[in-house]
Amino acid sequence: MQFRAHARRAVRAGGAPALVLATVLSAAASPAHAQGFGLNEIGSCAIARGFAVTGAPCEDASVLYWNPGATASVPRGLSLYGGVTAIQVKGSFTHDVTARREEGDVPVEFPPFLGATWKGSGPTSSRLALGVAAYVPYGLTSQWADDFSGRFAAQKASLQTIYVQPTIGFDLVPGRFSIGAGPVIGHSSIEIRQAIDFSQQLAPAPAPAGTRFGQLGFAPGTEFATAQIKGGSKLAYGAHVGAQLKLTPSLSLGARYLTSVKFEYDDADATFTPSATASSYVLPGGNALGAPAGTTLAQLTAPQFQAGGTLAPGQTASTEIEHPAQFQVGIGFTGIPGTTLSADYGRTFWSSFDVLPVTFPATASGAASPLTRTLIEEYEDISSYRVGLEHRFGSAGVTGGMLNGVAGRLGFSYAESPAPDQTVTPLLPDMNRYNFSGGLGIPLGGSLTLDAAYLRVETEGRRGRTDERPESLTPSQTVQTLNSGWYALNANIFSVSLKARF
Repeated sequence: MQFRAHARRAVRAGGAPALVLATVLSAAASPAHAQGFGLNEIGSCAIARGFAVTGAPCEDASVLYWNPGATASVPRGLSLYGGVTAIQVKGSFTHDVTARREEGDVPVEFPPFLGATWKGSGPTSSRLALGVAAYVPYGLTSQWADDFSGRFAAQKASLQTIYVQPTIGFDLVPGRFSIGAGPVIGHSSIEIRQAIDFSQQLAPAPAPAGTRFGQLGFAPGTEFATAQIKGGSKLAYGAHVGAQLKLTPSLSLGARYLTSVKFEYDDADATFTPSATASSYVLPGGNALGAPAGTTLAQLTAPQFQAGGTLAPGQTASTEIEHPAQFQVGIGFTGIPGTTLSADYGRTFWSSFDVLPVTFPATASGAASPLTRTLIEEYEDISSYRVGLEHRFGSAGVTGGMLNGVAGRLGFSYAESPAPDQTVTPLLPDMNRYNFSGGLGIPLGGSLTLDAAYLRVETEGRRGRTDERPESLTPSQTVQTLNSGWYALNANIFSVSLKARF
């Protein structure tokens, strides 16, 4: 009968709430499209050209992101550029043994871009350009169905980050060499949801130390609650610098460097909700917990959702996520009439996302919370390769500072995955990506131009699993033994932007 006496504090004594909240918070780094949780969908022209625009930027305010050093090359006067991108991700997990296929449930996301540039017309002011842009360099959502077998590792993870970047560009050697730089002010928010598996909770004495309820007959995947984390970060700061060099009138080089930005999510709301399925799980007589026959799992765990319980309302948790630095170089060639050819190389320093500390408030006695822990991510620095083509059909003249004729654009890029094999989980089943893109730039008359782009993301898929990776791997826990199935992913991306000059 001692089990009955301890049953109400069994979940409180277990280590799973730490696992739940730690992995839930780590899911903040878990969108489902670009390298890691990065996004490149900034400006429809750039998307259509395969993001190969560092050495030969598009003539719009997206230059503030793709190469601040080319800001001084924008046309004179005031230019506004705004747009939105629709990102539709399709993903699935196929189990090795049963061949069961589980589909992702990711909503369509719409990251925006807004930018403005100004350049004077005088002898000196024409060498100086000012700009400001708001863009989304990191974010998106990973989401699975409510009955997904991996919901105990992650069911939904949404990260939304926006950077605001004022920029100054200056033409040091008129028409030949220009530089640009500006601070980055960022804000980020997270919304996370995850199921809690009762079988993984630690059982109380007199069960041997370390015994989990699964060893006492509770089936794996016995859901009794869901955990949700929601909160925003403090403002965070970084910098962005770039340069552009025109070797000849038709050949240009460009480079840019965006610093890392660390976001601190303090006092994010942690909400725990009993699962409806817990009411249908009925304990038989003579159960290992000593509970009366007919007791439901919901009744057994109800005290944990009340004041003083482990899953009581009003809790908070804190973590920090470092958005990695980026470096990119590119070359552009315009020696063919009406045509721009470009190629870029990018390096993203994901190794900064190595560990993820998760901190809970101290106990009433002032001791450190037993829920505080550090997750191991072990991301790696990765490369991307990009090529682009633009050809302007019809008149190639200039009217009112705007290029005439319809621009046709094509692009291709390849991006490596920063996630090691042992970190391919429902939080972020990341994999190498092949991106095929195309689009049009259509003058609308006067000072307006419409840009449209389509990008198709293809992957080869990647082996992974539906549970979270252990903090450390034992000799018997190889990647082959841990991974239990195959993740697949593709995406359709549509983007439209409008440029206006005054």
